[in-house]
Amino acid sequence: MRFASEKLIAWCVENLEKSGLDYNEAKTVAQVLISADERGINSHGIIRAEGYIQCLQSGGIAANAVHTIINDGPSYALVDANRGLGIPVSVFAMDLAIEKAKKSGIAIVNVFNSHHHGACGYYTLRCADRGLIGLAMSTGDIIMAITGAASNSIGNNPFSYAVPAGRYRSICYDIAMSTVAAGKISMAAVEKRSIPLGWLLDPDGNPTTDPDDYAKGGPLCPFGGYKGYGLSMMVESLAGILSSAALLKDIHAWNMDPNSSGNVGHCFIAIDPAVINPGFSIPERAEQMIDQLLSQKKAPGVQRIVFPGQLENEKEVDSKEHGVLLPEATLVALKHISEITGIIFNRDTLKK
Repeated sequence: MRFASEKLIAWCVENLEKSGLDYNEAKTVAQVLISADERGINSHGIIRAEGYIQCLQSGGIAANAVHTIINDGPSYALVDANRGLGIPVSVFAMDLAIEKAKKSGIAIVNVFNSHHHGACGYYTLRCADRGLIGLAMSTGDIIMAITGAASNSIGNNPFSYAVPAGRYRSICYDIAMSTVAAGKISMAAVEKRSIPLGWLLDPDGNPTTDPDDYAKGGPLCPFGGYKGYGLSMMVESLAGILSSAALLKDIHAWNMDPNSSGNVGHCFIAIDPAVINPGFSIPERAEQMIDQLLSQKKAPGVQRIVFPGQLENEKEVDSKEHGVLLPEATLVALKHISEITGIIFNRDTLKK
């Protein structure tokens, strides 16, 4: 079944407003979440609204929070989210970095006292769509094992970069540091599917194919072993240490402990190529690079070669034309939201 983005956004806004957000922040949150669904990133789409609403209603996330700039300079800023939702303050912080980078060439904006902010790629695409190079990253509660450990040790700290790429729109790389995002494991649990070995450990530190082990405290596995571990520490340093946010075990799990503030940290970096290297067209050079990559000889059995973000760009175009595809796990979450807020969820009225 295909759903209309504008109808999903309106329904999501209504539920978020019922949970205490003002209209503008609710709309921002809904747009960011449904943008992820449009791009096929359902683990960070409207399914996340259920957890946000639970936290808003319990007070773990402050619905009336107003972010404040604590330190401000020509190419940097530090922002206190004041226990609010991560998405609105992250949109503000990325846009502030863009504004500063257009003057100074490069800018960094850090955020603390925040919460989960959805897919990092949303923020870097805001840069790329304006002709800038963007980087975004965030800390999170400890749900991943580090190399050699059998228990939760570090956050599955997401990272994204995006580069404007002319006729290809953008290169956009958006990853978490585990083999797969926790949301995919949660969706597998809802859909009663087993997961591949290498995604998760059970609570005793053994490899498992049972997605239910995640809810029991089993840690995610870092991708590439020590490589994912090392990159997660990079994010912890830039988004956590530099932001003065909580670190590691001091971050509360927003989706498991809805009554507590998370104090998550974010980091946003914007680079304006027109300021740093005005003699070159970065989108044209990115096109040239992609052209070379896509023209490579394909390995046996490979149908096509793609670049980072290409499949998501294609899904977004398809979603806007034909409607958004939502998995069953998301529809279950929307039904739960309806039960929490009392606002009717009727999938037929949200169809494209």
